[in-house]
Amino acid sequence: MKKLFILVLVCTEAFALDAVVTVLETPLFKHRSYEAPVVQYLRKGDVIKIHPSVGNDRKFDEHAPAPEKLQALQKKMKESPEYKQDPLFRGETENTYYIEDEFIPTLDRQGNTGYVLSEHIYVYFGDSREFSQNINKVDPTDYRLEEPLPKNYPLKNPTGYRGQFLVGLTQPYYESYPYQDSFKKKGYTSPLDLNFTLLRQAPGNYHDRLFIGGTMNFRSFENTYTFYDRRYSKEEGLKFGIGPTISYDAFKGEKNRVNLSATILINLFDQLKVTQSLDEETESRTYNAYSIAPRLSLQYHRKQVFPDIDFVVGTALEVGTAATYRAQDAGSEASWWQHLGNDKFTTRTTFTLGGYLGIQSAY
Repeated sequence: MKKLFILVLVCTEAFALDAVVTVLETPLFKHRSYEAPVVQYLRKGDVIKIHPSVGNDRKFDEHAPAPEKLQALQKKMKESPEYKQDPLFRGETENTYYIEDEFIPTLDRQGNTGYVLSEHIYVYFGDSREFSQNINKVDPTDYRLEEPLPKNYPLKNPTGYRGQFLVGLTQPYYESYPYQDSFKKKGYTSPLDLNFTLLRQAPGNYHDRLFIGGTMNFRSFENTYTFYDRRYSKEEGLKFGIGPTISYDAFKGEKNRVNLSATILINLFDQLKVTQSLDEETESRTYNAYSIAPRLSLQYHRKQVFPDIDFVVGTALEVGTAATYRAQDAGSEASWWQHLGNDKFTTRTTFTLGGYLGIQSAY
């Protein structure tokens, strides 16, 4: 029993340098090889004893004696009784280790020598060398999943997407065909505005606030004009536009969010149908144009009013750039139109404010 106590004491003193495990779990290899059997696993925070030669400070090597004197000292040490008793004292390469080595010797729970990866431990040198050690910010051995687990786990679902459908009414469209006669009466309706937006989370670290994507817009309206000669004119407008959208959650709460977005709509289909009638005589002409309409939007999102469905209410300011409408057919009544053949007219820049309600699916 006394001999066993002395043996354990010697082993403990032989591995006198402390180190702490810095990863969730690290293997203890039987040999200095990744292919060696694993004799034990160490957990984060475990304090272990490592080979004392790791504590050797190389900054003192520059003060080593000259080669001739060093040989004389080594010859003298070989003649001492301690030389054969302590491998570390002999300075043998196979018994000397450094923190830069991939494998560092330590002891397993049975007192046998094992090898731990140097990148998985932090050594307590007790001097300034502790400040030069690097600890990985990302634990390569941490297999634990972050809580809460994704929905439908372990099935993989696409994330970082938003789909939005909005219905809105805007201010009336006051631009019209340039009639030759004065109006007796005007009638305007608020255009119906439909929007469908698809967004994807932007690359980079924006805390799930910034999204980019595209918007499709459909708008229709109808305006009427009555002239002093009892002539009646009806203008029916249809627009279909598509363009890029950038969206940012300025305020992000668990249930409430405030979103800012910008869209540039390119109206690929911008049509105005003008129908004029007097008594039993009626004549219609269709005018087409291309236009661009930048839009700024402010939205409030109420999250999860239904499973995976958000409620959206918002407003938007749209700038309609000047557009030139060209007639697609000829007219017959010269007093009703500017030109009977290649008729065209240009609108002014417009500013339109609208209100919207809709739903959003975010995942």
